[in-house]
Amino acid sequence: MIFESKVLVTFDESSVAAACVSRGPRGARTSARARVPLPPGALVPGPLEDNIARPEEVRDALARVHRELAGNGRRAELILPDGIARIALLDVPEGVRAAEFARYRLPQGLPYAASEALVDGVMAPPGRFLAAAVRRSVVRGYEAVAAAAGFVQDRVDLLPLVALAPLLRRPERGFSALAVVLGDAAFSLAYFEAGRLAFFRNRRRDGGSDEYTRLRDEIVRTAALAGAAAPPRIVVLGSAGPQLAAALSAEGFLATSGYSNGGEPGEADWLASALA
Repeated sequence: MIFESKVLVTFDESSVAAACVSRGPRGARTSARARVPLPPGALVPGPLEDNIARPEEVRDALARVHRELAGNGRRAELILPDGIARIALLDVPEGVRAAEFARYRLPQGLPYAASEALVDGVMAPPGRFLAAAVRRSVVRGYEAVAAAAGFVQDRVDLLPLVALAPLLRRPERGFSALAVVLGDAAFSLAYFEAGRLAFFRNRRRDGGSDEYTRLRDEIVRTAALAGAAAPPRIVVLGSAGPQLAAALSAEGFLATSGYSNGGEPGEADWLASALA
């Protein structure tokens, strides 16, 4: 039996990271991982301009990750950060292909030409599609710096879509929770009701001294906007998930980090789960 093996490369404002992931009949596992911090301002996630503000510094960090990982020529899946795309939960008309509908709807009103938009997404059954539009030139910046560091690209994904994929592809009817995908520059909030993605929001982070209060208030506001009947369970996904989950729990929220309650998974763990 042939087992799939690839490298996942993640970008964010504070660091670049990667993991070697193998997938077999028992699921996905990580055999190696590496993370290298970035100097402030080297990578600035945003929807319009090239995010790789200082290419040499980002390339050097990626090259170090590449050496530490010893990927042995395996192709890399690039996971781009939250904060660079327009993301929307679409109700897809019956008989219409979800991807085609997203390519029609999502570019409307973008601050750049529709021809510059790359549109993709993941099914959110029943009848919905979580879609994202990213500017081509922004994606090319990430692709170029990864190639310069020695990675051979397989495909490109977006952090919120990857993080939410397991909850969307294998919906559980008993699962009702507010999932928070926490990136450095932005965060996504997805409310699931009985396994169905019912509501989605995406917000920029401000990085101020009162950042936790804003995150908590946005979580409470999202639950209210989604029509949650009671304070929902909160599942925080992302490398900083354990810290946010602990702070919320200290205030009485029912909050956990990662896809299960078994420990505190790091970024590579939940990315491996997401792509399994």
